[in-house]
Amino acid sequence: MAMRLKQALRGALTEEELQALVGSYDVVGDIAIIIVPEEIQEKEQLIAEALLAGNARIKVVAKRAGNYGGEFRTIPLTILAGEERKETEVTEFGIRLRVNPETVYYSVRSGHERRRIASLVGEGEDILVLFSGIAPYPLIISRFSCARTIVGLEKNPEAHEYALQNLRLNRKLKNIELCLGDARDLQDFCAARRFDRVVMPLPTMAAAFLPPALTVLKPQGWLHFYDLQRPELFELSLQKLADGCRQQKRNVDSAEIIRCGHSAPRTFRICIDARIC
Repeated sequence: MAMRLKQALRGALTEEELQALVGSYDVVGDIAIIIVPEEIQEKEQLIAEALLAGNARIKVVAKRAGNYGGEFRTIPLTILAGEERKETEVTEFGIRLRVNPETVYYSVRSGHERRRIASLVGEGEDILVLFSGIAPYPLIISRFSCARTIVGLEKNPEAHEYALQNLRLNRKLKNIELCLGDARDLQDFCAARRFDRVVMPLPTMAAAFLPPALTVLKPQGWLHFYDLQRPELFELSLQKLADGCRQQKRNVDSAEIIRCGHSAPRTFRICIDARIC
């Protein structure tokens, strides 16, 4: 992908500009999201038009106009070429997902991780997905498991609205409940319910939500705790989990660390699959 974009621009950019060009980019549905370094910003329109012309699947080219940030981990985007829209539709393992990548967080690269979690779910399990966003985890788990119920909880109102749309788009899936609210207030949404498995796909600050998550997890239940960590510091992530359990008078019975993506050089997105007693 990187080589193709650079090849398409060879002759239109100088060698120095080609060296500065970030040839890799994310594709969300039919939207390509590129990074334009400051030193070649005056060529951003040319870059966008070349990308649009070279890929029939892409209908919009947008650039990152900042970094992921804020409570809902969103990123500002500026459209450079193509249609004037930021909403698109993604198909993930047969599941349809509508999304606006500027106003809600959604990672295309986590699709295989969502499918992995679904493969672990046993028949008749009750599942809770915190920070459920536009509902990719609930929908994938419903599609590829025999779970009894799947509850998704999301604080971002716009992501929740997309989640409701996506549930309607995949109307054959009947065992999903979607709630709008803060994971810190789990008892308000779950009352006396307890879950066989809790998924916590918020690697930037999942540890802060361990106490409420553990209060609704059944004894011998499974917790999928996500973190960002360097390989030599994986033990620190295990310690975060152990400390959270100890505060709730729970114990980690078993734990396995799964690498499920990169976030920076030598920094991995990891999931700890842990049985909690």
